Amino acid sequence: MEPERKAGISIIFGIPAIIGAGLVWQLSGNWQVVFGYLGLLGFIAGAFLANPEQIISSENKSE
Repeated sequence: MEPERKAGISIIFGIPAIIGAGLVWQLSGNWQVVFGYLGLLGFIAGAFLANPEQIISSENKSE
């Protein structure tokens, strides 16, 4: 994957990180929950950046 696309995906995942972390903080008031949310979001973003073809592919390529 091109570096420009990886940068764009990272920016797109940054939007829910900022807004979602604020929302989670407002609802829970606990930093551990916020860091858990950010860790989960980071794990999903990392998995997507590592191999996006397997995540978004709708075809089964194991023939």
